[in-house]
Amino acid sequence: MKATVYITDLEPALRENVTAHIRSHWSEVIVHDETNNISHSSDSDAQAVLLIRNAAPSTVEIDAPLKETVMVQASATVEEILFLVDAKLGRLTKSDMIYAKREAPRKQAISRRELFFLPLRRNSPSPSDTPIVMNESCEAKFGCSKCVDACPAPGALKIESDSVNVSSELCIKCGLCAGVCPVAAIQIPQFSEDAYHGLLTAIQSSSAPTKTLVVTCNERNVTPHPWVVVQEVPGIGVMGVRQLALAANSSINTVLVHCADGLCAAKENAKRAAKQIASILKDDGPVVAFAEGRLDSEKMNEIRKSPRRGNTPFSSRGSAWKDYVTSLESISSKQALSTGLGLTAMEIADSCTLCYACVESCPHRALAIKQDKLDFTSEECTGCGLCARICPEHSITLSKMNGLIMLSTKTVYKDEMIQCTRCKTPYISVKMFKKVSGMLEGNESVIRLCPKCRQAEIYETIFNNSLTPPNA
Repeated sequence: MKATVYITDLEPALRENVTAHIRSHWSEVIVHDETNNISHSSDSDAQAVLLIRNAAPSTVEIDAPLKETVMVQASATVEEILFLVDAKLGRLTKSDMIYAKREAPRKQAISRRELFFLPLRRNSPSPSDTPIVMNESCEAKFGCSKCVDACPAPGALKIESDSVNVSSELCIKCGLCAGVCPVAAIQIPQFSEDAYHGLLTAIQSSSAPTKTLVVTCNERNVTPHPWVVVQEVPGIGVMGVRQLALAANSSINTVLVHCADGLCAAKENAKRAAKQIASILKDDGPVVAFAEGRLDSEKMNEIRKSPRRGNTPFSSRGSAWKDYVTSLESISSKQALSTGLGLTAMEIADSCTLCYACVESCPHRALAIKQDKLDFTSEECTGCGLCARICPEHSITLSKMNGLIMLSTKTVYKDEMIQCTRCKTPYISVKMFKKVSGMLEGNESVIRLCPKCRQAEIYETIFNNSLTPPNA
C-alpha cells in the first residue's frame, strides 16, 4: 500500500538524512520534507500517513485512515530515528486490509447484558477496528468456534451459515478473536497479519545493537527509549501465543505486551500468552513478557536487563498455522511443555474400522492411513474437529495437548488387515470386515476380495471365463 511521509520541525541536516534513507529504501513511499508546519489539508487523499517530527509541541494535524507518528527525541541519533521509521513503514505499507468492506451497523435493539459490556470499548474506536473475517480460510465451516468461544462480548461474534459474523455495534475491539484464531481467518484491519509481518520484517532487517518491540493499548503510557519500537493496537488481545511465537522467532531481543491502564478486556489472555511463550524459550532466546501500568525507562531497563537475540530471522511460509508451528519448533527448549499453545492431541477408540472418512475429510492432511495403521501429524492439525464429527464410528477424541510439545507424525491406531483371497493384498481391516459381513450375510466370499479382484470375478462370472477383461 502507498504510504505518505511528512517530515517537519527537524534540523535541515537530519531532515535530509531521513528523507534520503526513505527514498532509497521505500520505493512505495512518498516523502514530503516540509520545513514549516503541515496543514491538515495538505494531502487529503493520503491513505496511510507517517508523521516525523520533534518532541516539542506542534500544531501539525493530518487526517488519514491509518496514521503513525515518530517523535524525534533531542538525544536520538540518526540510526535510532531510522530504526523507528523503518518499523512504522514496514507496518503501514502492508496495511491494505484497513480498506476492506465492513458490515453495515446493526439495526435491532441490544439486550441489557450486551449493553453492560459496551463500556469496555476503547475511547471512540474507529470503524476500521472492527475485525474482518476471511471466509475462504475460516474453519467455522468445519466446526471451529475458537473465536466465538473466546469473545468476552456477548453477541459480538456469531456463527451463521458456516461463517463467523461480526457485529461492529457489539464488538469491544479487544482483539482476542484475532489472537486465538489458529489460521488468521479473523483479523484486526489496523493490525492485520500482513501488517504485523511487515513490522517484524522491518525491525529485524535493522542493524540496531538491540531491538525491542512493545505492543500496547496506549503508546502515551510508554516512555520513549532508544531502540524500542512502540506499536499501539486497538486491543492487546491480538497478541496471542501464535503472534508472540512469530516475534520470538525473529532477531528481536525483547517482546513486551503492555496494558496501559489494566482495563483491557483481554488483559489476562495476553498476560497468559506471554507467560506461556516465555516458559518454552531456549536459554539463549529473546525476552517475552507482559507489563502493566506506566512503562518508564526504569521499568523498561529492568525487563531488558539481559537482552538476548532471537534464533532465526522471521520468514513467512504463507500459512499462519505453519508459520506458528515452525516458530514453536525453532524457539522451544527440549523440555518445553505444550499446555496453552493451542496444539491438538488425538485418541482413537477400538471401534475404529480404518474407513478413511477422517483422512478424506481433513482439510489440512493431518491424517493418513498406511496399510494397517492410522497416522496423525500434530503439526498439521489446527484442531477444527471435523474428523471427530464426521467419523461414522465416533472413534476420534480430540483434546488440547499437554505434556511435552509433540510436533511430529505418530501412529494413533493400528488394526490387523485381511488379505484378498485372490491376490493376497491386505485391503480391509478386521473390524471393517466384520461390520460389512454382518450387513451382507451370505456374501463373505465376495467381501474377501479386494475391489480390483471383485471386479475381475464379476467379469469372469458374466462371461463364463471366456473373456478376460482389460487390466484384470
